[in-house]
Amino acid sequence: MRFVILFFPLLFIACGDWIKQFPDEEQEFRYNYLLLKAYFYHPERIKEYSEYEGVPEVDSMYSSLNDTLGGWRYTRYYKPDTSEEVIGNIQNSERYYSFGFQRKIDSDTLIVTRVYPFSPATNAGLKKYDKLLFANDTTSLTGEQATDYLESDSLFANFTVFKVLRGTQVYTLQAMQKEEVRVPTVYLDSLIGIPYISVTEFTQRTNNPRGTYYEFAEYLKEIKGTKTAIIDLRSNRGGDIGHCSKMAAELVPLNKELVYDVRHRRRDEKNAIDTIHYFAKDYLDKEGAGIGINWIILMSRFSASCSERFIAAVKHNRPETVLIGENSYGKGIGQTYGYTYLKGLAYITSLQSFYPNGQTFHEVGIPPDRYVALNSPAAEYIAAIEAAAQSFPGMALAKRSLFHTQQETLPLVRKSKKTDLGMYYLF
Repeated sequence: MRFVILFFPLLFIACGDWIKQFPDEEQEFRYNYLLLKAYFYHPERIKEYSEYEGVPEVDSMYSSLNDTLGGWRYTRYYKPDTSEEVIGNIQNSERYYSFGFQRKIDSDTLIVTRVYPFSPATNAGLKKYDKLLFANDTTSLTGEQATDYLESDSLFANFTVFKVLRGTQVYTLQAMQKEEVRVPTVYLDSLIGIPYISVTEFTQRTNNPRGTYYEFAEYLKEIKGTKTAIIDLRSNRGGDIGHCSKMAAELVPLNKELVYDVRHRRRDEKNAIDTIHYFAKDYLDKEGAGIGINWIILMSRFSASCSERFIAAVKHNRPETVLIGENSYGKGIGQTYGYTYLKGLAYITSLQSFYPNGQTFHEVGIPPDRYVALNSPAAEYIAAIEAAAQSFPGMALAKRSLFHTQQETLPLVRKSKKTDLGMYYLF
């Protein structure tokens, strides 16, 4: 993976004496000034240091750069007392204390709909479609009580033994103990007979400790041999550049360029500009597992940043890919982040992404091939998906009934609970 990680302490050794002669708060202010001078993608907006005299706090300097889009400011500073929490949220999917499985109610019975791969539930042997009968032999999970246990694991004891109905057999599982479980960011369902992959964000550590790409790669193995598949990015606001780029590489020919970035960094005591081209072969040693599949991508006005990077790379290199939904958000800038002198957190816009042909989706978004509003009935999405699938080579003669082998219900739009994800590098 061609993914540069830079560490601030190595960049500012030469500036150490200039910083250390001042009190801590002044050192922190000066250090952040150097970071902005080194990385910010509009260095002309940064004033001379003397002009920031009297600025009340570090983030005021950041906010003066006017780096906003859609009402959200991207270049910002987090104080030391919040930096650890912010980095934890950036690098991890949502975490909660649980057994790690989801369920639904059908006829007053709790039915397991998903078991997270890395979880106590998996370790105990719970399976998708198991029907929950009892917890610790005393608590009935059917009838009127089922609703109480639908949304949360909080009512279950920390150590719980489940009795389940699997097919026609009743099984008593191994004991489960609750622990902190990361939520998956990739889900596999099926819609009208077509594999349907939802991606909620691109994150370094998810239910799979190696991150979103590795969740995605496992599902690509599961759908091997399929002719058509769907990826849902409708409310995916972005995330880690390395993961979304490597996922795009799985769908793009090995020798093709995905995107390129114009990136700012410190070199020779100045803000230097590098143009970095990313090819599928930078991430993979052989053709990706998604090459032989015709892809339909669902997107919306909330598909942003790394989602747009993924869509741009795939659509540019695989023009037969069908985009369904709304025009995307239009965030083609990325952030670099890292600790500051006093262990605050600097989050600085340092790059802009471009299609291989030099065009950008920043501030304009990516248009769909077939427009469907985000809040449209499921039937409208399904009709557009059917039409798209029928348009692929080799699919035009397929009988319409082929796409009605399963119930016509659109999976829920899954989305991260994070307020902003962005597209980012790690310092």
